[in-house]
Amino acid sequence: MRELANVNGAICALEDAVIPAEDRGCLFGDGVYEVVRAYQGRLWGFRRHWKRFQRSLREIDLQPANLEEIRGWIEETYRSSQIPNATVYFHLTRGASPRSHAWSDPLNPSFFMSVRPFADRAIVAGVKVQSVPDLRWRRCDIKSLNLLPNVLAKQQARKLGAYEALLVDNQGNVTEGSSSAALAILDRTIVAPPQAPSILPSITREYVEEIAVALELAFQQRWLSLAEFRSAGEAFLAGTSDEVTGITHVDGQAVGSGEVGPWTREIQKAYRERIEQRRD
Repeated sequence: MRELANVNGAICALEDAVIPAEDRGCLFGDGVYEVVRAYQGRLWGFRRHWKRFQRSLREIDLQPANLEEIRGWIEETYRSSQIPNATVYFHLTRGASPRSHAWSDPLNPSFFMSVRPFADRAIVAGVKVQSVPDLRWRRCDIKSLNLLPNVLAKQQARKLGAYEALLVDNQGNVTEGSSSAALAILDRTIVAPPQAPSILPSITREYVEEIAVALELAFQQRWLSLAEFRSAGEAFLAGTSDEVTGITHVDGQAVGSGEVGPWTREIQKAYRERIEQRRD
């Protein structure tokens, strides 16, 4: 069991991985990425993550000829790590070339991935979140390497004692967290923002929508103002790393009872059951 990397098909120890200094991913964030969790030796939701990865590639006009080979590299590298519970990160950039905003075809896309063990991050007591202006670009539906606004928002929230930043757009509506989807529960209805260029299509949110049907909860897509979100009966984050994590406070104000709500706990339980039963 060891932390591994893969650079353009070559597996190596993570600490030995080297990428070109003029890779456009380093210079411009010119690439897209995915993060997948593995549970008990199996990549969870990989088909859905791969579909989203392909969509992001299309949206930035990056279509490598060896895409299926890359998929094989991901699976092979994870198997070689022998880490049963892992975080698997991978990205594809447009390639390496002298620094210029525009690129000249053809470039050879550059692939990188890492496999690391993860500690179970289930947060039973719930978390506090802090509202932060959403300063990101207009194509958040692309899982781009350009994450500086997300990084700054998360850091601002942490400095204020919160776990996650709750991003709020110019209209005062909650869009999502800096690294997660943000959902609220009002009167047995899970409310999530509409799918739009300002929202990343969340894999975990997909699972939550499917779980809602089984729990006989309604699932509604509409914008929620920050004030509505704060006054919801329950709220939670959804993401690959955070799974389903209850929100107890927004900007220091309690959500509902100030504890993880009963429906959120039911969703958490159902999500974990799906993982254990391999129903992805």
